[in-house]
Parts: sequence; structure tokens; C-alpha cells
Amino acid sequence: MTHARQDIREQIAEHLRTEFVNVFTSRSKVLFEQDMPAILVYTANETIQKERWDTDGFGNLFRDLDVSIEAIDIGKDDLDNKLDTMAETIERLFDGWEMPNRMNAVLRFKSTETDMSIDGNKIYGAIKLTFTLTYQTETNNEH
Repeated sequence: MTHARQDIREQIAEHLRTEFVNVFTSRSKVLFEQDMPAILVYTANETIQKERWDTDGFGNLFRDLDVSIEAIDIGKDDLDNKLDTMAETIERLFDGWEMPNRMNAVLRFKSTETDMSIDGNKIYGAIKLTFTLTYQTETNNEH
């Protein structure tokens, strides 16, 4: 059985593949020029918003998960524009999106960060969009 976070990453990546070709579900994916532009989907912090002991001891866990979608590309003086175009597409894809296997999940757009790196005559750029996903998981209610 896979953890809910893995399922979430895979569903988000699948939805991104409707617009992008190189979508990977790991931040540790080694990228080469032929992989560009690329999208990385990964999860970071997760906090428990409400747990079963907040109710009668038999409820679900309510989780808040930080989901990062990072778009990476190579460019020159057009790199900021390329990254912003990718970010706009990502925002549009997830505006009002309902996760197929988690209809009770709520995805909220949280922040954007950009970064650039120069390696010789190549400029690499990344724009990371962070979302918060609130979802539920069942608990083992046996006594």
C-alpha cells in the first residue's frame, strides 16, 4: 500500500502531463538539457490539522500538506518570461481542480519562488509554486 503523499504526487503529475511532457514526481531527478523544460512535483512539510482524538477517537486525520510544483528551463534573456508562462499554465491547471481519488481534498495556491543559476554560457532557471493541500486519511479504529 502506498502512502497518501505518493498518490497525491502521482495524481498531480498526471494532471500536469495534460500540458507538459517532462513531468517527474521527485525533487531528486537528475535533469539534462534534453529534459528541459521539466516539471518536478514533490511534497514537503505536512501537519496534522485535526486528528481522531479531537472527536470521539474514531475519526479521520485531517492533514495540511505543502505540495511544490517546480518548473525548470534553460534560456537567455527570455528565461523569466518562459518561467512565468509555465507558472501561469500551472496556476490555470489547478484553479478549481478536484483530485479524482480525493474529492474531499482542497488545494490552495500559497506562494511562488524563482531562482536562476549560470553554468558557463548556460542560464538555468526555476520557478516553484507551492500549494497547500488539505486532505483526510483514515485511521486504524480497532481497539
